[in-house]
Amino acid sequence: MTRIACLAISVAVSLTPLVGNVAAQQNPPTEKQAQAVANRAIADLAAWKNQSARNYLQNQKAKFGTTPQFQTAWALLEIQEGAAGKKALTTSGTTTLSQMSKNKSVDAMAAYFQGEILNQQKKRPEATAAWQAAAKSAAAAVKADPTDATAQFYLGASLVRAKRFDEARTALRLAVRGGFDEAMVNHQIGLSYMFAKKWKEAKDAFDLGLSVDPRYAPMYFYRAMAWDELGRKDNMLIDMDQYVKLAPNAPDAGFAKSVLNSSGR
Repeated sequence: MTRIACLAISVAVSLTPLVGNVAAQQNPPTEKQAQAVANRAIADLAAWKNQSARNYLQNQKAKFGTTPQFQTAWALLEIQEGAAGKKALTTSGTTTLSQMSKNKSVDAMAAYFQGEILNQQKKRPEATAAWQAAAKSAAAAVKADPTDATAQFYLGASLVRAKRFDEARTALRLAVRGGFDEAMVNHQIGLSYMFAKKWKEAKDAFDLGLSVDPRYAPMYFYRAMAWDELGRKDNMLIDMDQYVKLAPNAPDAGFAKSVLNSSGR
C-alpha cells in the first residue's frame, strides 16, 4: 500500500467520529423520542429492574443524555441504586430530580416521583404538594393533547395520591390505550382500589399487572397486603417473599423481611 493510500485511509478514519457528531447535531432527538426513552427506562425502574434500566440508559446516553427526559430517568436510577447504601448517588439523583421538576418538558413526571420520594421520607405535606404540582401540570398537558399517554399516566398516578380514584382510573385507562406501559398502569389501578380498601379489586388489578410483567417487584408487595386483608396469609407470605427476592433494597423490603421473619420463613 502506498504512503498516499495509507494517509487517505488515516484521514477517513479520523474524520468518521466528526461526521457522526455533526450528523447528531444536525438531527437532535425530538421531545417525543426522548420521552419514549425515558418511559422505557422508568418502566424498568418502577418494576425495580435497576440493572436493566442502567444498561438501556447507557446505550441511549450518547444521543439523549442532554435531554431533560433522559436526565429525569437517570436521576431516578441514581436514587434507586443509592438505596443500596451509595449515598452520593442518592444525593446526585435527588438534586437532578428537583431541578427537572422545574423544567416544563418533564415537570409532571419529575414532580410525581419527587412526591413518591418525599412520601417515603415521611415528609407528607411536601409529598402532597409535589403530587398536586404533578397533577396540575399533567392536566394542562392532557387538555392540550388528550392523546398524550405519558401525561394521562402522570395525571392518573397523581390523582390516585389525591384519592380521586374514579378520575384517576379514567386517566390511567386512557394512558394504556395510548400505549403507555401496561404493567405500570395496572399497578396504579391496583393502588387506587387498595387505598379505597377494595381489596378484591386491588388484588385483581395486581394479578393483571403481574400477568403482563411477572418481575414487577412492587406489585408483589401490594398484592401481599391485599391478600392479608382477604384473609389469605399463606398467599401474603408467598408474595412478600417474592418481593424481597426481586427487590432486596427497595423501600418496603425491610418491612417485608420483618413480616417473613416473624412468620418463621
